[in-house]
Amino acid sequence: MNEPLRTKTWNRKKLIRIIRMSLMICLILSLSSLSISAVPVPFGKPVYVATITGSSELEPGNITPLTISIRNTGHAPELILDPEDPVLSSPAVGYGVTLTLEPGTAPVDIPANPFTIPILPPDTGVPVTFPVIVPADATAGSYHLALRIDSQYAQSVAMADLSNVFTYADQNLTLQIPVSVKSVVRAQVDEISVSNLSPGQDGRITAKIRNVGQYAPKDATAELVVEPHGLLSPYQGTYFLGTFPPGEERTVEWRASVQDIIDTTSIPASLIISYEDKNGIWTSSHPVVIGIPVGKGPKFTLTYDKPVIEPGGSVSVRVVYTNVGDAPAYDAAAKIVPIAPLSSPQSSIILGTILPNDSAEAVYEIDLDSSALVKPYGLLTDVKYRGEDNLITLSDPMQIELETTAPGVAEVLLSPLSLVILLGILLIGGYYYMKRMGRLA
Repeated sequence: MNEPLRTKTWNRKKLIRIIRMSLMICLILSLSSLSISAVPVPFGKPVYVATITGSSELEPGNITPLTISIRNTGHAPELILDPEDPVLSSPAVGYGVTLTLEPGTAPVDIPANPFTIPILPPDTGVPVTFPVIVPADATAGSYHLALRIDSQYAQSVAMADLSNVFTYADQNLTLQIPVSVKSVVRAQVDEISVSNLSPGQDGRITAKIRNVGQYAPKDATAELVVEPHGLLSPYQGTYFLGTFPPGEERTVEWRASVQDIIDTTSIPASLIISYEDKNGIWTSSHPVVIGIPVGKGPKFTLTYDKPVIEPGGSVSVRVVYTNVGDAPAYDAAAKIVPIAPLSSPQSSIILGTILPNDSAEAVYEIDLDSSALVKPYGLLTDVKYRGEDNLITLSDPMQIELETTAPGVAEVLLSPLSLVILLGILLIGGYYYMKRMGRLA
């Protein structure tokens, strides 16, 4: 009687266990299916954002490496794989993202080729550097560069035979990149001249300079920069300008010396304006290359008829000094330096101002000691003058040559020494004659 009841109870319990296991399996499968459908599939239109890394200020006259970080922030709602259980967000991936930076409204030149990023997933920043050339005369101000972005993306995705099928589309857009061109000082040399700047001399360099930039510095200085240990050596190479507004012209001067081993030429140098910029940083303008003209200055040659002089005699020498240089010699005076046995009652003769290619003459009286040997003699002469900057300068030394000749018989007999000897002979002869004649007491 009790056996069928036990069998029925066992079957009910077994059935409940089977149902429970079936429900568990279904729940597991349902969760597994739900997790599979929740996997985001990359499709949708990317959203690109570009920002400059570092400073966005461009300096005229420079090539600035401008680094732009490109980022994809795009996400798309998932509605295709499982409409009843959509994924809240799926990544929008950019493929073959080509970046081209163009000048836009900025007065710049960008010579670089386009840059391509193969894949750009969301929330990933990729830095790309473009060289930006800013001309020296670029106008300061705020501008926008144009960043052109050409890419592809998965426009849609569908399920076919348990695999995803994507449909791709092109995306082309342009982002505006804000930049600014810095206000700077830019120097221009309108005129340059020199005075007394010749080989071996100290002189003055004068230049008219203009600020053709857009910035008005305070406490600015104009510096003349040359090659170290070169032919030109400035010893007052910095000129204080103070405030130097745009468009203003100033006259600046530097003192310098030139080595005496060069001929007439032009020596290269650079002009640099040093100043404090708007950020309080001490900076310099771009160098302007100039040529410093170096002339001959006053240069002298002399001409004369070579004099002939006898020992114990004197001679007049007419010397013509010619300025063969390219600058006038003011208040010139000629000087001779006789060395024994030569002598002269004159040491200096005023010549006055001698312009280039002009001449002036001096006449010297030269004496030759009677004990001098019969041979050629020479004496040194030079010209002292004022240059264009009023500095006193001596010319290179020059030489006047003299020929000597032996005196003739008459000259020998009539010379004082000969007369003394002759008088002595006569006195001695007269003494012996008087003694022989007995007329001496």
